[in-house]
Amino acid sequence: MKLHSQQIERLWLWFFPRRCVWCMGVAEPTHMLCADCEPEAQPLLLAPDLVRDTQLPLISAFGYHSHAKRILLNVKYHGGRKNAHSIGYAMADALSSAGVMDKQWLLCSVPMTAAQVKTRGFNQSEVLAKSAARWLGLEYAPLLRKTRETQVQHDLPAAQREKNVDGAYCAAMPEQITGRKIVLVDDICTTGATMRACAKVLQTAGAEEIICLSFLRTDLEESP
Repeated sequence: MKLHSQQIERLWLWFFPRRCVWCMGVAEPTHMLCADCEPEAQPLLLAPDLVRDTQLPLISAFGYHSHAKRILLNVKYHGGRKNAHSIGYAMADALSSAGVMDKQWLLCSVPMTAAQVKTRGFNQSEVLAKSAARWLGLEYAPLLRKTRETQVQHDLPAAQREKNVDGAYCAAMPEQITGRKIVLVDDICTTGATMRACAKVLQTAGAEEIICLSFLRTDLEESP
């Protein structure tokens, strides 16, 4: 018997309940936050913006405040990868709230080098992008490749971040980029240097339209 998408989602939520992206408690199936956290979060949900110094639309689920930051850092550094599907849902919700539900959109993520993936065990941006794509019923593809090692962006001042990532990315699947509408996903957007570097590659390869999506958005002075 073929299951419909809603049946599959209910089955998924039976085994993997929706988790609040602030406290990781159980949330309602259609909510990204639990009943205790939701009243505090509403003023912090972010409206669409532009990636700094570009005309690229940027959609973020939350600002870089203590609750959401703690959950993301748990996923990245403390073995909390199993909770990434809840963060992916929050990102999917932010994207759909901005009207991005057209099946023509293709999600991709900011890539890491093979050495970086080996060190961490996974690329958190890829995991979040795949989760968001699944919730939205959209396609994910690894459109970009990182060609060289770079310094960790949050260790650098704004003036050096652009140079750090300049030329560090290339198109891995150019044939899937040309003429496509693409959502570029990263976990955090600070100065926008990484998003700009990746978007430049997508634009050069002929992407029709690009939207940037991050879980957190922050100013440099707020970042780690």
